[in-house]
Amino acid sequence: MPAFSAINVEPEENIDEEIDNTREIQIDEALKRFQTALKLHAQGPKHYEDASHAYESLFESDIFRYPESATDFERAERQSEPRNLGLDVAFPQSLDVAQADIDGTGSSLPQTLYLAYKNHGQFALDSIKHKIKTEGRDAKSILEDEKVLMDAQRALYEFSAALDFDPSDAELWRRAARVGAFLSSARISRYCLEAAIELDDDPAVEEVEPPSLAEGFAGEQLRRQLSVLSDDLSLSHPIMTPFLKRSIPESLKRHLDPLPFLPNPTDSLASPQTPSALDREKLRRVVVHVPVASWTDLGMSLVHSVANGGLSGEAISFELPEIPDTQDDIQMLVDRSKPEKSRGKRAMQPASEGKPAAQAKDDHSDSPKECSADNGNTAEDARAERSVSILSRKRSQSTAGLPDGVEEEVVDQKRSKRIRRRETAGEAMDTNTQFATQLQPFQAADQNLFQITRNMVENLGVTGRDTLDRLAEVLDSCASPTRTAKLERPALIDLRDSLIKFNEENTRVVLSKKEASSIGFSSFLEHSKPGTQSKPEMPVFHETRRLRIFVERVNAGWMGVQDVAFEWVKHVCATYLTSKWPDAMKTAVVQVISHLDEDIWNRMHYELKHHSFENPARTLSTIDEMIQMLFELHLDVYERITNPSSAVDFGIRVETKGRLGRWFSFASQMSRDRPESADHSLSIRFLWSAVFSVTLTEGVSRDHVLQCWKSLRDRLGEEQESIDIRLPNNAIMPEVSAHAADREISKLTTMDFFLGLFQNDLGDPISVIESLEPVLNPSSVYIATRDSRASEALVVDQDLEEQTSSREKLPISEAANQGLRDLWKFLLGTSTELRLFLWGRLGEAYDAIDYKTKQFSCLLKSIEMIVSDLEQDSYLAMSAEARRPLFLKMLKSLDDSLIQALSMALNDATAFDIIDDEHLQSSMSALAKLCCILHVSCMYEDEVRIGMRHHPSNGATFQSFLTKLREMQVRNWSLLYTMLKAGIAQNKSGFTTPESDLADYLAAIHQVLGLRKFCKASNKIFLKMMRVELLKQNLIDNWEDHLGQVLYDLYGLKLGVGLSEVQDHGCPPEKLERRNTTALVERISVLANRMPMKDLLKSDLKNTIEHMQQAIGQTKSNQQFIQNLRIFNQTLQKPIPPLRLYEALKGNVSMDAVTVNTPDSALAKHRWFFLLGMIAFTKFKGVDLNRRQTPGATDDLRIGATFLRQQLQFTPDQWDAWFRLAECFDYELDESVLWTADKMNKERAELVKYQRSAIHCYTLALSHSRNVLPHALDECIDDIHDLYYKFGMRMYASSREPFAMEPFLHSEHKRFVILESGVESKELHSQMQDYKIWKYAARLFKKAMEVKPKQWQNPYMVAKCIWKMYQKQPLTALDFRDRQDRPTVQTVISALEKAVEVVSALPKPRHGQDPILEPHYKIVSIMHKLLMRGDIAPQEAADVLQRQPYAIQNGEHVEINELEDWEPYVIKTLTHLREKDRSNWQHRIIMRHARILFDENAEEQGYVQAMAAFGVLRESMLTKTMVMNVWKCDAERPGRHHVYTEQYVRFVVKLLVVLKDRTNFEALLRRLRKKGADFYHFNDLWQTCCIAYLRLIRQTYQISPVLEDDFKVTSPEEFDIITSRISDWSSDSSSSHPALSALQETIELKKLNAGLMKAGAIDDLISDCYTALYFEIGKSLPGPAVSALIAEREQARQSDKASEPKPSNPLSSLLNPQSHENSGAEGVAADATPANNEGAQRPRKPGIRRADVLRKAEQAVLRAQEGPRPTSTKSRGSVSSGKTPAADEGKDGDSHGETAPDEDVEMKDEEADGDLSSAPGSVHDSADDESDLSDVPPEDVLDEDEAQQLMFPNLIRRSADTVVDSDASESEGADSSAEEVEEVEEAEETEEGDAE
Repeated sequence: MPAFSAINVEPEENIDEEIDNTREIQIDEALKRFQTALKLHAQGPKHYEDASHAYESLFESDIFRYPESATDFERAERQSEPRNLGLDVAFPQSLDVAQADIDGTGSSLPQTLYLAYKNHGQFALDSIKHKIKTEGRDAKSILEDEKVLMDAQRALYEFSAALDFDPSDAELWRRAARVGAFLSSARISRYCLEAAIELDDDPAVEEVEPPSLAEGFAGEQLRRQLSVLSDDLSLSHPIMTPFLKRSIPESLKRHLDPLPFLPNPTDSLASPQTPSALDREKLRRVVVHVPVASWTDLGMSLVHSVANGGLSGEAISFELPEIPDTQDDIQMLVDRSKPEKSRGKRAMQPASEGKPAAQAKDDHSDSPKECSADNGNTAEDARAERSVSILSRKRSQSTAGLPDGVEEEVVDQKRSKRIRRRETAGEAMDTNTQFATQLQPFQAADQNLFQITRNMVENLGVTGRDTLDRLAEVLDSCASPTRTAKLERPALIDLRDSLIKFNEENTRVVLSKKEASSIGFSSFLEHSKPGTQSKPEMPVFHETRRLRIFVERVNAGWMGVQDVAFEWVKHVCATYLTSKWPDAMKTAVVQVISHLDEDIWNRMHYELKHHSFENPARTLSTIDEMIQMLFELHLDVYERITNPSSAVDFGIRVETKGRLGRWFSFASQMSRDRPESADHSLSIRFLWSAVFSVTLTEGVSRDHVLQCWKSLRDRLGEEQESIDIRLPNNAIMPEVSAHAADREISKLTTMDFFLGLFQNDLGDPISVIESLEPVLNPSSVYIATRDSRASEALVVDQDLEEQTSSREKLPISEAANQGLRDLWKFLLGTSTELRLFLWGRLGEAYDAIDYKTKQFSCLLKSIEMIVSDLEQDSYLAMSAEARRPLFLKMLKSLDDSLIQALSMALNDATAFDIIDDEHLQSSMSALAKLCCILHVSCMYEDEVRIGMRHHPSNGATFQSFLTKLREMQVRNWSLLYTMLKAGIAQNKSGFTTPESDLADYLAAIHQVLGLRKFCKASNKIFLKMMRVELLKQNLIDNWEDHLGQVLYDLYGLKLGVGLSEVQDHGCPPEKLERRNTTALVERISVLANRMPMKDLLKSDLKNTIEHMQQAIGQTKSNQQFIQNLRIFNQTLQKPIPPLRLYEALKGNVSMDAVTVNTPDSALAKHRWFFLLGMIAFTKFKGVDLNRRQTPGATDDLRIGATFLRQQLQFTPDQWDAWFRLAECFDYELDESVLWTADKMNKERAELVKYQRSAIHCYTLALSHSRNVLPHALDECIDDIHDLYYKFGMRMYASSREPFAMEPFLHSEHKRFVILESGVESKELHSQMQDYKIWKYAARLFKKAMEVKPKQWQNPYMVAKCIWKMYQKQPLTALDFRDRQDRPTVQTVISALEKAVEVVSALPKPRHGQDPILEPHYKIVSIMHKLLMRGDIAPQEAADVLQRQPYAIQNGEHVEINELEDWEPYVIKTLTHLREKDRSNWQHRIIMRHARILFDENAEEQGYVQAMAAFGVLRESMLTKTMVMNVWKCDAERPGRHHVYTEQYVRFVVKLLVVLKDRTNFEALLRRLRKKGADFYHFNDLWQTCCIAYLRLIRQTYQISPVLEDDFKVTSPEEFDIITSRISDWSSDSSSSHPALSALQETIELKKLNAGLMKAGAIDDLISDCYTALYFEIGKSLPGPAVSALIAEREQARQSDKASEPKPSNPLSSLLNPQSHENSGAEGVAADATPANNEGAQRPRKPGIRRADVLRKAEQAVLRAQEGPRPTSTKSRGSVSSGKTPAADEGKDGDSHGETAPDEDVEMKDEEADGDLSSAPGSVHDSADDESDLSDVPPEDVLDEDEAQQLMFPNLIRRSADTVVDSDASESEGADSSAEEVEEVEEAEETEEGDAE
C-alpha cells in the first residue's frame, strides 16, 4: 500500500479487478476528433480546408494502430508475404489474437472506424464537386486532372475500408460502384452493385423484395449495366427478378445516380468522344457581372448592361458567384435502417401509386422558405441522427462455410469506476427533467394567474367559448416544458416566429414612434385599398431555383440581351401567380419590362406568329399568360405613378401611359382570340384589368365607373363556380372576386361620406360624432320619433333621457338608409388601419367636447377590433411570412391604444361612466385574448432563460422589441385589472370578498411579472397602480405581503413583516417622494403598531420608516403650530398646583391648544410623529440605565422628545404621547444624576425643570387616559401600568433626596396683588406637602397594582409611601383629613407583608442570580425603626419577621422579651439576608447592621461599638485603603446612590473619630477629595470631614487653641532667628514633638484641601501648632543669645553703610543688576536697608503677623520632609509661596545670628534701592529657581507705612499672583503624585475585594 491514501476516493473492493480503460479513452478521443471533422465538413466549402486538417488529425489517433483496426485486405496482404509464411503452408493461417472486449469498447471501435473511413471518402468526393463548381475550366478537363483522379481513388479506398467494417451499407456500396465507374473500372462497379443487393438475403430460398431504397437503386443500376453488357445469364439470376418485373417511378429516377457530377463511362460500350473542333468559348461575348446569385440581381444586371452599353448583337455571358444548391447534396452520415425499408417499399409500388408521394416530396423540396426556416434545426437533427446507434448488419455466415454463431453472451463484468460515475452523472443530468424543474415556478405562477382570470371573467358574464378556450389552452400549456412548440393559433405563432425568426426591418414598425395621423382624403384612398390581411398564403419567391440551369444555358448557347431578357421574363411569369415576389424582385421586373419593353413586345409577336412549329398549345398558353401579366404590371405601374402622392415626371407618365395602352390593346386582342378551351381565369383577369383601367382614365364620370364595377360584379356572380383569383404581386388588384368588386363599389359609394368627413376636420367635432357614431358603433345609436311622425332625432347612448321620455326609441340598425348600409358593408371589407383610423377620429372628436368616457370607450372598441381582426378568415388565410409584418403593425396599434386607454382608466375618474356590462364583457374578452397572445413572449423568454433556446440576435433592436413586448404585457394586465375592478363594482353580488379577490389578482399578476424581472416595465406603471390600489383597500388579508413586495420593487424598502420574504424582481429603486410617502404612512403605522417596539428596532421596517421620514422632511409650521408650542412650553414651566393633580385622576385636565391644519396633520392623525419619537426613545432605552457602565449619548432621547412634541402639537389629547414625553424628561433627569453628582450640587435649577416638565406631562397623560374607551385601554394595558407606576415614582422621588421637594416649591413664582395698603406679592397657589405627595403616589401605585398585581415594585412602593406617611412629624402640619387617615402601625406592617408576599410569589431566580431582597430588607429595617420608636413591642416585631420567607431558624418562634435581646436577633436576621446577597449589591443591609451596632445619634458613643461597626463595614464595604465599595442596585432610584454615599461617609467619619483612627481618616479624605463628583452635597461633606479631622488632630496631639497673640511682643529679628533654629531642628530626623507631628498632618490637609474649604480652621491649627513649637522648643534650642546676634547685625550694617558709596542714580541697580554671587543673598547678609531722604532708617513695629507664622510653619514642615542639607544647598520656598527660603545661617557658626533680620523687609528695601537683586526674568538668573530671597509679600500682609516705602508698588500684586501660582503648582504636583499612589492602591484594593 502507498504511504498516502486519499480520503475522498472510495477504495475498490478488489484492486486486482481494476480494468485498464486506456482503450476507451483513446476511442473517446477519436470520436471527439471525428465530431470536429464532421462539423467542419457539414459547414460547407468555406471550411473544407479546416475539415481536411481535422480528418488528418483523426487518422493520427491511436485506434488506427490497433491490430483489429486493420482491414481484412491488409491482413491478407501481410500474411501472404513470404516472411510471414510458416513452415507448413498447407495449414490455414491462425486468426490474430486481440484483446478481450471486456468493457464494451469492441462494439464501438468498428463503428468508429466505419464512420471515419466513410465520411473521409465522402469528403474527397465533395472536394471534387466543389472544384468543378468553382474553377472556371471545363468540367471535363477538371475531371481528367491527375489530382482529381487520385482523390477519387482515395475515396474508393476509404469506402472499401468502411465496407470492411460494416458491409451492410447498401448506399455506400452504390457510391463505391459509382466511383469505380468514374475510374473506368466496370468490374469494381459491378462487384459493388452485386454486393449491395445481396446483403443478408439468400436468393436460393425464395424471391424477396429489396429491403431498402438504396438496394432498389443498386438493383436498377445493376440491371442497366447488365443490359448494356447484354449479360442475359446474370439477368436470369433469381435476385434480379424484382428489378425485371417492376420499374422505378419517374419521380425517383433522378435520384438513381448518387454522384451525378461524375461521368459514368460504363453507361455505354462506346469509346469517349474527342472534343469538337469548334471552340465556342473563343467567340466574343458580353460579360454581365452579377454581384449576387439571384434572379433579382440577374435582372437588374441586365438593366444596367442595357443602360450602360445599349443593345448589341453579341452573346451574353454571366459571371456570378457560386449558386447554392436547392437541395441537400451532402449524404446523410448515418443511415437508419427502418426508414429506408419503408421508403424502399413505397418506391417499389406501381407508378400510379408513387406519383402523388413523389409530387408531394417535390413540392416540399421546392419551397425555399421551409428550407430557410428549418436551417436552425438541421444541425440538431443531424446530431440526433448521429447519436442513434447504427445497427450492425452482417453477411450470412453460411456463405463462408462457418457455423452459425450463438447469441451474444451477457458478460457481467465489473467496469471501471470512471465509467460507472459517468453513467450515474448522465442519469442525473436528464435535460428534460432539469428544464421542467426550472420552468415549474414560472408555470405555476402562470397557471394561478390565468385560472384567476378565467374565474373572474366568468363571474362577470364573459361566456364566449373562444375566450375561455384560449385561457384553457394557456392553462394546459403550463404542464408542458415545450410550450412554444405546441402553439396552434396563428396570432400566437406569429408572435413566436417574430421572436425566433427575427427580422429587424419588420420589427422597426413596432419600435417606431407614433406618427401624427394624416387627416385627408388621400389617407382614405390609401386605407380603403384591400388590406394585406386579404392575401392568401403564398410562398416567397425562390431566388436561386433553376438559376443554375438558366445561367448554364445562356453561357452555353448564343443568346443576345433581348433573348435573355425575354427568357428571364418568361421564367418570372411562371411564378407570377404562385409565389410572392420580394420588393427588390418586383422592382427588377418593372425595370426589365420598362427598359426592354419594345424588344419584349416584338418577341411576343414573333412567338405568337411562330408558335405553331413546336408544341403550339403550350406555347400559346404561355404567351397569353405573359401578355396578361405584362398588361397587369403596366397597369400597376401606371396607377402608382399617377396617384396624388406621386412625384414622377410628366414625361415618364406619358411614356408609361403609352406602354399601358399598347399592352391593353395586345391583351384585348388576345382575349378576343382566346379559344373556349383556354384558361377562363385569363378572361376574368382581363375584364378586371379593363375596368380598372377605365377607373384610371381621365374624364370618365364616377357613375360610369360605378356601373362598370357593378356589371363586372354581376358577371362574376353569373359564374357557376365562385371566382377567387389571387394576384400576390399586383398591388392594385391583389384579388379578383365578386367580394373585391363589392369592395370597390362600396369605396365609390362611400367616397362622398369620407370626403365630407375629412373636409370638416375637427373644427366641428359634433358633426364628426354624428357622422361616425352610427357607422362605427350602431348599437349605441337610436332614432327617437314622436307620435309616429316623420320627425326624427339621433340619440347617442341614451344620454338625453329627459328629452326622449315621450319618444319611441328605435335602433338605427332598423331604420338605416341605403347609404348607411353601404358604409357598414364597406367597412366590413376595409383594412384594419382604416377602421382604426376612424375610431381614433371619433375618439378625438369626443375629446374635443371633453366627453372623456366616450373617448375611453372608443379606445376599448379599437382594441376589441384589432383583436377580432387577428381571428378573421382574411388574416388566417394569409401566409406566415405575409402575416408576420401585418401582425407587428397591428401590435404597434394595440400598444398605442393600450397606452391611452390605461392612462384614462387610471387617471380619469369618469372613464367608466358609460361602460355598461355588455361593453365590459366584450372589452374584458378582448383583453384576455390579448393576454394569451402576449404571453407567448413570456414562454419564449422562459425557454431562453433556462437554456432551451437562444436569442436569434443580440442586437439593440431585438432587445428593444423584447422590452416593448414586456411593456405591452404590463399595460394590458393593468388595463384588464381596471376593467375587472369596474365590473366587480357593478356586480358585487357575484363576489363575496371583492377586495380580497382584486388584491389576489394583483398579487398573481405581480408574481408572473416579477419572476420574469419585468414588472418594472412601462415606467413601473403596474407597481404604482398596485400600490395605489392596495392602499385604497381595507378588507384584505395579508395585505402586508403584497404591499411589501411592491414597495421593495418601487423604492427598495423592506417591511420585514408578512408570511413570505420579498423577492428580487430586478427593479431599480427610485427616489421616494413626499406625496407617495404620506399615502404610505397609515399602513406603515399599522404595521409598526402591531410589532413590539424592541422587535421594530431590529426589523427592516425601522429602516423603512427612517427612509420615509427623510422623504417627508421637516415639518412645516404655521401660526397655530407655533401657538401650541408656546402654550406647551409655558405649561411645562409652571409650578405644580396640587388641585391639578387630583383633577387629573378624574380626567378633567387638558391643554388649551388650538387646532392645527397643515399638510402634516394627516401624518399626525396616524400617529406618525409618535411612532418616530418612540423609535428614537426606545433606541435610547435599548440599553438599560442600570446596565450601562458609562454615560450614554442623549441625542436619541432628545430626538424622540422633539417628535413627541410635534405629535402633541397636532393631537394634544393623545395620552400615550404625553406619557412618553414624560418618560423622556425622566430619562433626561436620570441621565443627569445617575453618573455624577455635579448637577445635583451645582445645577439644581435644570433638574427642577426636568422634574416639573415630567410631572406636568404625567398629569396630562393620566387625565387623557381616563377619557379613553375601555377596549382601547385593554390593548395597551402595559402602558397604563407604566403610567401609574412611573408617575408614582416621579412624585415619590421628587419628594425625597436628592431632589428634596424642590419641584413642588414655587416661592419664586408669585403674582402681585394691588390692595388698599399697596402692592403685595402672593403665591399662585399653596405648595404641596410631602405627606400629600406620598399619599398621591401611594394611590398611583395602588392603581398600578390593580393592573398588574404580580409586579412586586408596586406593593413595595406602596409600603414605602405608607411608612413615610406614618413617620410624618409633627402631626400639626397635617390637615384634619390627613390626620384622620394617617396610617397605623398595622397598616404599615400589612403593606410590607403584602410586598413580601408578592415578591415571594415570583418564580425562583435562575442559577447564579440573586433573589429580590428589597422588600425583605425593608420590613426588617422598618420593624427595627418601629421598635426604636417604641411603637411596637420586641416580641411583636419578632413575630412579624418570623412570618416572612427569609426568617431565621426557618420561621420558628423566637422569644424576645427585652430590648437587649432584639439587637442580636435583628443582626442575625440581617446577616441571614446578607447571605442571600451573594453579589454584595444590597449595601443598605450592611449599613443597617453597622448602624444597629453603633448609634450615631447617641449621646455617648462607645469605642467598642464603633470598632464593631467599623469591622462590619471593613468586611464588605470598606477596603484597607478606605475605598468604599457601594454599588447601585437595580431597584435603586437614579441619584439616590450619591445620597447613600454621602450618608455612609458621614457615618464612617463618626466611627473614625470615635476610634481616633487618623490613618484611615486621612485615606478616606484623600478618596473623598479625589471622587468629589460621587457625593451629594460634596462641599458640605468635605467641610464636615475636614473639621472632624482637625478636631481629631487636636485631640490626638493635645494641641490647645491659642486664645491670645503670643507674638505681639516678639520682634521680627528675634522671630527670624528662632524660626530659623526651629527649621534646622525639624530637619533632624531624630527631632520629635507632638506639635510638629500635628503641624505636618495639618499642612498635608491644607495641601489636600487646595482651597476647596476656607482655610481658617486649618490655619488656626497650623498657627497653634507652630506657636507651641516656638515657645516650647524654639526658646530652648542651643545657640548664641538672641540679643547679642541682633546687636552684632546692627553694628555690621552700620559699618557697611559707611563704607559703601552712594550711587549716582537711584535706578542704576535696576538698570545694571549685579550678579547673583554679589547680590548679598548668599553668605553674610549685606546691608540691604536703603537710606531715606533724611538719611535715617524707619524702625519696624514690634509683633509678628499671622502670615509670617504660617509661612514659617510651612518652611519648618518642608525642612522636616527634606531632612538635613549641606550649608551650600539653597532652601526651597514656603508651601504657600514656593519661593521664600528659610533663613540661611551663613558659612560658619557665627553667621547664624546675622541672618535674623526680616528678609521680607530686606527684600522690599533692596527692591527699592535696586542694588542687590537682579530684575525678575533676568537673563542672568532665574527668579523661580535660583533666588533665595523671599517674594514681595501680599498687600494685605504689609503695613500701611511699609507699603508706602515701596518704589514699585505694583510689584506687590505681581508677587502675590506669583505666590498663588506657586501654591497651585505645588498643590497640583502633590495631588498628581498622590493620585498615582492612590491609583495603585485602588488596584490593590480591587484585587482584594475580588478575592474577598
